[in-house]
Amino acid sequence: MDTATKKPELLAPAGDYSCFQAALKAGADAVYIGGQRFGARAFAGNFSDEEVVEALQEAHFYGRKLYLTVNTLLKQEEIKQLPEFMAPFYEAGLDGVIVQDIGALSLLGNCFPGLALHASTQMTITDVRGAVFLKKLGVSRVVPARELTLPEVEALCRESGMEVEAFIHGAMCYCYSGQCLFSSLLGGRSGNRGRCTQPCRQPYRIRTDKTGAECYPLSLKDMCTIQFLPDLIKAGIDSFKIEGRMKKPEYVAGVTSVYRRRIDTYLQDPEKDRGVSDKDMHILSSLYIRSEISGGYYHRHNGKEMVTLEQPGYAGCDEDVLQTVRTEILGKELSVPVALKAYLYPGSPLRLEAWEGTSPEGAAAVFAEGQLVQTASNRPLGAADVKKQLGKTGGSGFRAECIQVEMADNAFLPIKALNEVRRQVLELLKEKRTAKQNRLEALPACPSGAGTGTGNEEEFPAVLGKTRLHVSVRTQEQLQACLREGVERIYLSHSLLYGMDEVQLWDGKRKRNNTEWFLSLPAIVRRGDERRLERLAKILKTGIFEGVQIAGPGEKQWLEEIGWQGKTALDHRIYIWNRETYDFWADRMDTYCAPLELNRRALFELPGEKQELLVYGKIPMMVTANCIRKTSGRCLKERGNTDVCAQSRVCLLDRYQTGFPVETDCGYCYNIIYNSVPLSLHAYMGEIGKHKVGAVRLDFLDEKEEQARQRIALFRRLPEKDKESGLLSDIDWKFTTGHYKKGAE
Repeated sequence: MDTATKKPELLAPAGDYSCFQAALKAGADAVYIGGQRFGARAFAGNFSDEEVVEALQEAHFYGRKLYLTVNTLLKQEEIKQLPEFMAPFYEAGLDGVIVQDIGALSLLGNCFPGLALHASTQMTITDVRGAVFLKKLGVSRVVPARELTLPEVEALCRESGMEVEAFIHGAMCYCYSGQCLFSSLLGGRSGNRGRCTQPCRQPYRIRTDKTGAECYPLSLKDMCTIQFLPDLIKAGIDSFKIEGRMKKPEYVAGVTSVYRRRIDTYLQDPEKDRGVSDKDMHILSSLYIRSEISGGYYHRHNGKEMVTLEQPGYAGCDEDVLQTVRTEILGKELSVPVALKAYLYPGSPLRLEAWEGTSPEGAAAVFAEGQLVQTASNRPLGAADVKKQLGKTGGSGFRAECIQVEMADNAFLPIKALNEVRRQVLELLKEKRTAKQNRLEALPACPSGAGTGTGNEEEFPAVLGKTRLHVSVRTQEQLQACLREGVERIYLSHSLLYGMDEVQLWDGKRKRNNTEWFLSLPAIVRRGDERRLERLAKILKTGIFEGVQIAGPGEKQWLEEIGWQGKTALDHRIYIWNRETYDFWADRMDTYCAPLELNRRALFELPGEKQELLVYGKIPMMVTANCIRKTSGRCLKERGNTDVCAQSRVCLLDRYQTGFPVETDCGYCYNIIYNSVPLSLHAYMGEIGKHKVGAVRLDFLDEKEEQARQRIALFRRLPEKDKESGLLSDIDWKFTTGHYKKGAE
């Protein structure tokens, strides 16, 4: 079947068992659920271990699939528990697992070789390169970022050689999934841990050259693609995913049923497609929709029209629609066809044979024998009586499509005996049908040390004075501060290159021969960025840079394609929360920036030799495809500016007048929203040095040259003094210690 007619899987969400059954009744081909641990919807009802196995059996009985979410970042003590947690689900035939953490991905691949690995949208896959990188890890399906356009998704389907699962309906995050620390930094609850408090749904004012009225600029309209679903089918997408594990059974059933009809009707005769009925549009518009609906990013890159500026809350549901869903979908009973054949001859036991399907064909799938058939002394059983009793299959999951009876004219049995053998044979058939998916082979032993790391970390000097100092810069002023003060490594933002030529770069490079220069790649790279990547590749070939700092797996794949032989540094956006992830990256990196959501204990459990710890700088809380400046009606790119405005910043003001700076990179067309005050761990520098941290890093955003020099000098001197030296009195800025002391939930 070619991509133009390929039938996509319809994948529905289920936050609890009632939603799971609603999805089956509404026609979902597959359902994705979360267990009691490791899922990105901690506030959903979720499934107990027993319910996961029960749901697997029920899904397989009805010919459907079940996927389990393990789409959070796992701490060291948690990842140790993952194999034991997954084993019973794997044995029960789990069809796939949706994963965010690369360490978990690696561990699951080693421990459960028959398990399909799906890359969660939390992994922020935005191009074919990212998908190909994961394919080499054994990933068979990728869920790309929801911000991709239809041509970008189509390219993934065509070029990656992987299954592609794409969202078609439901709530939309403003941030690229997996790149949001907003809830984590403001409220201590991490979206990467399934505990997002949704600060994006709060009101803000946009300040550019003037301050606008209070609105909801970070609250996107819900996605609804029903109108252009044929375009998605033609693109070759393998699985259509509905968002909503936090929502009710009526939502799951109603939305799934509408998309089921739309897919089936279109594929039945694409040439005579009549579009979406008013009734179905009314259903979708009446079930837990946030104000309005939009088509998401498939046919647009961003825009004010995608945002619920005036009201972010959910609109009320139409009670008539809810009642219709309850009656027509939730109230019905699912069943699969079965054919039965009974034999009743006096002196022999009752024999009942069963076949899956609508008629007896070949050898019976199962059979059961009951009581001895008696000779009727008065009124014998008739064939109609037997068929009537055998046809009472309600509650069994089967419906009798064909019943045949062979019997003597004088045969007799109590009705109870017929009922008993019917229940018995249907139970046997159900067991046989569900057991097809069970994995009976012995599980391979997980690698020794799974969940514990290699334990082979090299020793690194514990004296803080020998810890390297790295600095990330975004302006030429900040670069000059680094060159004058002297640091071991400088990360130059890709946007800084817009204002510098090769001669200027070499001049700066020669001022500090003992300083490493690293080119910091964009936070997001997409298919339309090839021209800019070519420019960066030419710069890397000049020899100016000893290394490259990357923010995602696709950029690592790009470096391999261009034959990069220098060093590679991982930014904190490539999450290393546990030893398994570290072990995966160890031979692929020079250094890694430690995660920003771990506390000191978890940070110091990670190998320290290659660790780089951010000790100063405003933390990026969101990376977004939508643009705050464009929402305010002041898009610079639309006025012809593409590269020069990469440093153009706006600000978001919350209701307490706290300002969150926004960096708008118009070259790669994304925003970064930063925290209002910088992280500053100046008071903990002595402790950091004692725990074998390889390097500390300062990230500059809007600091002027003198401010940058003061920060560098202060953090350079702090290791040489104690807290009583008076140096800490030089701290003249507001700051936060982030998650260093407590960590994120």
